[in-house]
Amino acid sequence: MHGAYLVLMSSVVTPRSALGATFPRLALPVGGFLAGAGPVAILGFSGGGYQVSVVAGYGVVLWWLLLVGILSGAVPRPRAAASGVAMLGATTALAVFGAISLGWSGSSERGLTEVVRLVVFGGSLLLGMVAVAGGQVRALVGGVLTGLVLIAGAGVLSRLQPDLFSGSQAIADGLGVRERLSWPLNYWNGMGAVSALALPLGVAVAVRARTSWTSALAAAGLPLAALALVMTLSRGGVAAALVGLVVLVLAVSPRLVVLRTMVAPAVGSAVLIAAMLSSAALRDANGDAAQASAGQDLLPLILLVVLGVALVQAGWHLADRSHWTPRAPRTSRRAGTVVAVGVVLVLLVGAVAAGAPGRIDAGWQSFKDSDVRALNAKSGSVDRLSAVNGAGRYEEWSGAVRAFRENAVGGIGLGGWDAWWSPRRVTSPPVRNAHSQPLEIAAELGVLGIGLFLVLVLTPIGAGVRRIARGRRTSPYAAVVVPSLAVFVVSISVDWSWQLSAIPVAVALLAAAATSHERGRSPEGPAAPERSGTVGLVTLVTVAVLAVASIGTLAVAMIAPEGVARSSAAEASGALDEAAAEAKKTNDAAPFALTPLLQRALVEERAGNLGAAAAAARSATTLEPRNWRPWLVLARIETARDRPAEAVAAYRRAKALNPRSRVVTP
Repeated sequence: MHGAYLVLMSSVVTPRSALGATFPRLALPVGGFLAGAGPVAILGFSGGGYQVSVVAGYGVVLWWLLLVGILSGAVPRPRAAASGVAMLGATTALAVFGAISLGWSGSSERGLTEVVRLVVFGGSLLLGMVAVAGGQVRALVGGVLTGLVLIAGAGVLSRLQPDLFSGSQAIADGLGVRERLSWPLNYWNGMGAVSALALPLGVAVAVRARTSWTSALAAAGLPLAALALVMTLSRGGVAAALVGLVVLVLAVSPRLVVLRTMVAPAVGSAVLIAAMLSSAALRDANGDAAQASAGQDLLPLILLVVLGVALVQAGWHLADRSHWTPRAPRTSRRAGTVVAVGVVLVLLVGAVAAGAPGRIDAGWQSFKDSDVRALNAKSGSVDRLSAVNGAGRYEEWSGAVRAFRENAVGGIGLGGWDAWWSPRRVTSPPVRNAHSQPLEIAAELGVLGIGLFLVLVLTPIGAGVRRIARGRRTSPYAAVVVPSLAVFVVSISVDWSWQLSAIPVAVALLAAAATSHERGRSPEGPAAPERSGTVGLVTLVTVAVLAVASIGTLAVAMIAPEGVARSSAAEASGALDEAAAEAKKTNDAAPFALTPLLQRALVEERAGNLGAAAAAARSATTLEPRNWRPWLVLARIETARDRPAEAVAAYRRAKALNPRSRVVTP
C-alpha cells in the first residue's frame, strides 16, 4: 500500500528539470491533477481512510515528499494568504493541544488517531497550496472532483454488478444494511457526504471550465453522484447537498448559466433514480442473480444518460464560446441581495400560512426521540429520507454540550468521548463518536479546541467569499470551491464524516484554492511582489519543522496498529508464541496504546497462559481505567482462572462503565 502512495505522490513532486523540460505544457497540469485525484482516490478506496494505519501511512509519504520537494525546489513553494496561514496555524495548534490533552483523555490511543487526522489534513492543505502556487488550481480542483466521482461511481457499479465487487458484499453483510450503499467508504453516510461534495463542485467546474471537453466531463459525472446519494438513503447527505446547491447559485456567477447547467444533470439524475427505484432487486440489494441482472439492464441507460449530459453541456459551452447564446444581463450585488431576501421572506410567509410551525414542532419532538425502531423499519426504503427521527443524535449532541459545560477549559481529552459517554447514555444507540465533529471537539478540547476548529473549517469559506466580492481576477476558482466547503461543514456537523479521512483531505485540497495564491497573483489584488529571501527562508524552515514533527508523530501512531496486525497474523496461523511475543514487543514500543495489551491478553488466554493473560488485561485496565472493554476481558480471564471474586469485581466495573450495553448484561 505504501508503495502505491510513493509512486502516485512522487509523480506530483517530480523535479521540473526532469519532467518539465520534456513535457513543459503537460507536466505541471498532470501533477496538479494527481495532487487532487490521487489522495482522494487512494484513501477513498482504502475504507475511506478510517483505519489509522491507512491514513498515517499516506501521511508519512505525503509529508516526506513535501519536505524533499519544497526544500530541493522541485515543486513551487506554497504561497499562503493570511487566511491560509490562519488555517495552517489553527490545524497545527489543534494537533499540538490535542496531543497534550492525551494526558487526561480516556483513550490516548484513540486520541493519537485524531492527532494523525489533523496532521494529514494540514499536509493535504499544504499540498494543495503547492499546486496552486504552480498555477494549477484548475487541475487540482478537477482532480478532487474526479476522485469524488470515482468513489461515487464505483459505489453505484458495486450495486449494479455485485459479483464484480465481492468486498462490497462482505461490507454490506457486516454492516447488516444491504439496502444502503456503503462501499467503498464502508459507511452509507460517508458515501452520502462524498456525493454531496461532488454535486455542487461538478456544476461549478462545468460552468468555469476553459474547454468544452472538460466542462462536459465535469457535468457527466453528476448523475452518477446523484444516483449514489439516493442509494445511500442518507438524510444528512441529501441535506448537505441541498445546502451546497443553494450556496452554488448564490456564489457562482453567471447565475443563469449555473441554473442552465444544472438542468441536464437534474433530468438525467431523475431518470436514473426513477429507474433504480422501480427495480426491487436493486433496492433490496441481496447480492443475488436478480440484482446482477437488473443492474445489467440499467447499465445501458446509465451510459446513455452520462453521454447525453456530456453532449448537452459541451453544446452549451461551445455555444457560449462562439457567442451564439444571448448574454444574461448583469445585476448588481445589491439587487441580487434584495431578491434573495425577498425570496426568503416569501418562503417564510408561505410556511407560516401552511401551518409549518406546528409541523416543525412535531418534527422536533420526533427528532429528539431516541427510539429508532420506527426509523429502522424504513432502513431500506426511500421513505427514510422523509423521516425526522434523530436516531439518538439529540441525546448524543446534548451529551457533548454537557461534557463541554462540565469541562470547558481543557475538555475531557482528545479521543475520550467514548469512555465519557458510555456510562452516561440512556436510550441512544452505542456510538464511539458524537455524530458531530464540532460538538465532539468542544467536549474533548474545551473552549480553545472548538475555537481553533472553527477557524480551521470556517476560514476558507470566509476567504472564498471575500475573493468572490473582490472579483474573479484575484482567484477565478475561489467561488468554485465555496459550495463544497459549505457541504463539508454541514456533513461533519451531523455525522462522523471527519473520521473518514478521504473527505477532510478532499476539502483541505479544495480549501487551498481559497486560501493561497499563484506566483505573481495575490488574493488582495492582481499582482504580488516576489517574496524576500528572509520570508522564503522562514517558509523553508517552517515546512521542514512541520514535516519532521509530522513524520515523527505519524510513525509513532503506526507502531500499535502494525504490530497488532503482525501479532494477529501470527495468531491466525497458529503461532501463538510468536503472536504473544509480537504483542509484547509492540506494547514495549508503544506503551500508550491499549490494543497491544488487549491483543497480548487474548493471545495468552488462547494459549492457556491465563496468568500472563490476566496480567496483560490488568495492565490494560490501568492504562485506560474508564474504558469498559479491558475490564470485560479481565472478567472473562479471571473466570477461566477460577477466581470468582476478581471476576465479579471486574465485571461490575465493566457494567458500571457501560451500564446499557447489550454485551455487558446483568
